[in-house]
Parts: sequence; C-alpha cells; structure tokens
Amino acid sequence: MLMLKKMPIRLRLTVMTVALLTVCCVGLTLILNLSADTMAARIDAATVLPAKEISDNGQVDESPQLPSSSIITPVPSDDSEQARMDFKIKSIIYMILIIVGGGFLTNYISGKALKPLHTLNGQVKNINVHNLSETLAVPPTKDEIAELTVTFNEMTDKLNNAFMMQGRFSANAAHELRTPLAVLQTKVDVFKKKRDHTIEEYNALISVIEKQTYRLRGLVGNLLEMTNMKDNGEQSSIYLKDIFEDIISELSHIAKDKHVTLSLDCNNSIVTGNTDLLYRAFYNLVENGIKYNIDGGSVEVNVYRLSKEQVSIKIKDTGIGITDNNKKNIFEPFYRVDKSRSRQVAGAGLGLSIVDSIIKKHKGTLTVTNNENGGTCFNVILTI
Repeated sequence: MLMLKKMPIRLRLTVMTVALLTVCCVGLTLILNLSADTMAARIDAATVLPAKEISDNGQVDESPQLPSSSIITPVPSDDSEQARMDFKIKSIIYMILIIVGGGFLTNYISGKALKPLHTLNGQVKNINVHNLSETLAVPPTKDEIAELTVTFNEMTDKLNNAFMMQGRFSANAAHELRTPLAVLQTKVDVFKKKRDHTIEEYNALISVIEKQTYRLRGLVGNLLEMTNMKDNGEQSSIYLKDIFEDIISELSHIAKDKHVTLSLDCNNSIVTGNTDLLYRAFYNLVENGIKYNIDGGSVEVNVYRLSKEQVSIKIKDTGIGITDNNKKNIFEPFYRVDKSRSRQVAGAGLGLSIVDSIIKKHKGTLTVTNNENGGTCFNVILTI
C-alpha cells in the first residue's frame, strides 16, 4: 500500500484497474468453467432409451419399456474430456488477454484524461517570484483540473500582492527610519568640525538628538505594537457615545486651531470589545480627519444601528480626500498618500495600519469611500 501511494497517479490508476479486472475476470472464468462442467456432466448422464419398432401398418409398437436396470448411462468419451480441457485453456487465455488489454487501455485513457494535469504541473514549475503576476490558462473543461487552475491563479495573485506589500513596506520603513538617522548624522558631523562650542550649541545638539531619538522610539514602538497585538485584552460593554464624546473633547483644541468644526450624531449603541483599543482606533480616525482637513472644514461622526447585530460608524471629513489608486494601500504600514504634505504633519504613517488591525481584532470591517461633500469617509462596522 505504501508503494502504491508513491506511484504516479497514471500508474496508480492502471495498477488499480488491472487488479480490479483480474479479480472480475478470474471470478467470471471460474463461474463459466463450473457452469460448463455441470452442463457437460448433465449431457453425458442423459438416459439413452432403446428404439421402438414400427409395425407394418405404420403404427409404433407401444410395448412395455425395459426395466430400469436396462437403462444405459454412457461413460464420458475422450472427445468430451478433450472439449472440456480446451474450453478451460481458452477461457484462461481469453482472461489473460482481457486483463492485459484492459491494463494497456486504462493506461492510455488515463494518460489522455490526466494530460491537462501534466500540463498544469509544467506551468506551475515555471512560476517563481518574478512572474507571480502571470496567470495560468484555465482549461475549457469545467472539471476539477480547471477549478484547481483557478484556485492556483487566485493563490498567486495573493502571493504577488503580499510580495508587493512587503516591498513597499521595506521601502517606506527604510525611508522613515533613514530620515531621523540622517538628521542625527548631519548634526553630529557639523558639530565635530568645530573644536570649541558654546553652551547654546551643546543645547541645540542635545535638543536635536532628543527629538530624533523620540521619533525613532515612536516608530519602533508602533511596529512592536502592531506585531504583538495578539488579542483584544479585557472585553467589556462599551457605549460608543461616551467614547466619541471623550475623543471630540480631547481633540477640540486641535480642531479649533485649524478652524475645523466637529459634530457628533450618535445613538445609544453598545458594542463588546476593549475600550482602550477602540478608543485609540477612533481617536486616530477623527484626528486624521482634522489634520488633513482644509481651513474651515468639518468632521462628522455618525453612529447608527444597521441591524440587531451590527453598528455602523461613519467618520466624514471635508479634507483633501484620497484618490482611488491610494485607497487600497492606505492601511499598509508607513504608506503615505502625499509624502510631501505628510512631512508637515506629525506621524509615521502607521496610524491607519494600527486602526485596521484593531478593527479586525474586533471582527469588524474598515473601508474608505469618498465623502459626498468632498473629502473622505471612513466606514466601520462592528458586531454588537
């Protein structure tokens, strides 16, 4: 059985079919030979009656039959025995021919049937990290092989997206980490060119080092937080209205400085989750709505119940908006929609990645669409 599992599928099908044919043919041959022997024995054992005389007037003589002791049972002749032997030999020969022919026919038919699988195997062997974006041709047949090809194409698409995301992550992470390190290196090199320094120069250097070190610690801390976010922590019933009222109160001074109006339309919906994590997620969304808004814009928070099990949270702003090409990437770590503009705003591009992770940990969904009044609308759906 172990050796059978190691065989190719085509050879395995042939061996199994030959075994089945052998069992069937041997059984059928035995039954035919047994039936033939029984029939021949009955024929040989048939009673032979004496001939009846016919009278002169053409009538058969109905004289009493001979006693039973006079009935003759002939012994099988040599011709009968030879006929039986010939029948057995021919039946065995035909059985062997059927088994051998069936095996070759099975091997040929299985080869034809498995040809698309062989072709698919050759195409899969040519796939590597450099051509993951290429899709395999799906066979016109609607069988398991065509379904397997479609599934493989879907898998390569996911792998290709993962590789592309990894490449963008590496490039963006290197860019974010390089900036504070370059600033530190530049300041140190300038400082070393002079022998004597004033207290103000020392203080300026220390201030730069402190600022850039704080930024590096923030980057590393956010990355560790994303990778170590394994569970939701303590679960409790949360009034969404209380969370958003606290968030708006805390961000009111930032909104006031940018002349952005904050508004809240929230019912008494309750969800189950971790208060600290959900607070941070919604805080980041509202804060982004303020940061990337226009002067005199607005941020609206609408909370309402979709069904008995789901609550919808919409955070709308009238800011700069997000293009369709960037919407699918904004939840990646370090991704920035506008790198030149984002330098004017504090942050490392990890906020939305963390928000997305928190929402997924709570078995919710986070999507982004265009606001009907211009700007962006983040849609969060949570289970009650």
